Amino acid sequence: MSQDTKERIIKLSIECLAQNVNAGIDEIARAAGVGRATLYRYFTSRADLINAIKLAAGEELQAVIKPILESQLPARDKLVNIVTRLVPLGASLNVSAYFDHPSKEAEPRVKASYLRHLAQARKLAQALKDEGVVSPEIPLVWLVASLDSLIFCAWEKVESGDIASKQAPWLLLRTFLTGHGTRDTLTWLNKKEEINQ
Repeated sequence: MSQDTKERIIKLSIECLAQNVNAGIDEIARAAGVGRATLYRYFTSRADLINAIKLAAGEELQAVIKPILESQLPARDKLVNIVTRLVPLGASLNVSAYFDHPSKEAEPRVKASYLRHLAQARKLAQALKDEGVVSPEIPLVWLVASLDSLIFCAWEKVESGDIASKQAPWLLLRTFLTGHGTRDTLTWLNKKEEINQ
């Protein structure tokens, strides 16, 4: 089995599911340019394919955010870099519903990927609190949920064509930091946004 073929099937399946999240295996196979039998050679079921998409999304997410989180940048700069890099990825992360909490029956690797993401988001949220970027009384769980929801919303609105991909990260940051940020953070954001628009 060719890894290139498997990756191509995943990529084209993402595009198909971005158009119709309820697409059946026949429709997905057509969109991927393979027969049903070929698709089943790589994935035992639609659920197996969805798990592969979620794992690919987790790897793509890690490739983007891990170097940023490991950098010596202040937390607010990490936040800006993550948001401005994640929003353009759109379909590959959005269609997989990567940020949805996996069920108890979720494939263990998918669940581990989700839990790694959640731990990273909590660490960033804590750093934002520690550095005075956001109000200290806001619970971490709320900061993480707000940020994840806004990223998901940005992906949807860019994909639907309602918001330009260049504008979406800054709308996301403005919404998140206006609701949670300190006065100094908002002054900083205004300057940062002017430079990047």
